[in-house]
Amino acid sequence: MSDAPKAKRPNEHVSAADQRATAQHETEHDAPRTRRHRGQVFQDEFAIPIEEIPSHLTYEWKKFSVYGQEDPFYLARMREQGFEPVPPSRHPTWLPPGYNAPHIIKGGQILMDRPKELTEEAIRERNTAARQQIVEAEQKLGKTPKDTMTRDHEGARPKIVKEVGRMVNLTVEE
Repeated sequence: MSDAPKAKRPNEHVSAADQRATAQHETEHDAPRTRRHRGQVFQDEFAIPIEEIPSHLTYEWKKFSVYGQEDPFYLARMREQGFEPVPPSRHPTWLPPGYNAPHIIKGGQILMDRPKELTEEAIRERNTAARQQIVEAEQKLGKTPKDTMTRDHEGARPKIVKEVGRMVNLTVEE
């Protein structure tokens, strides 16, 4: 059985308790919404001041733990890719007072650096692989399954349109 107040039927008495419950319920939903932290701008806790990164390095946050479980094999793979943990002594102003961990770890992420030339090489490899996937997908569009008709007819040929749209600005101004 529900504790919600009953709707009043004609010639039926509504108790004072039901009237109070209805009034409280309506007041809670009719109250204007407010913000608890006015004047505060919430920033990305993983943002890194670019001007403080040494010019010959790139920084990236990498997984350190998930639900408190560390994965040392993942860190070993990151080291194979040229990443090393950023020493806290390099950026003492980024850390809370008394921070004494051997690496900069925040929210299960570890801050790692890599020489800029290795990062650029990795980006080139990733872009090459992505372009190759596009080429292979476009080639598959023109092919038909075995024992079916070809797509040589004008109406059956795949049409590929490549477009680059304008960037969308997602910043919100108040």
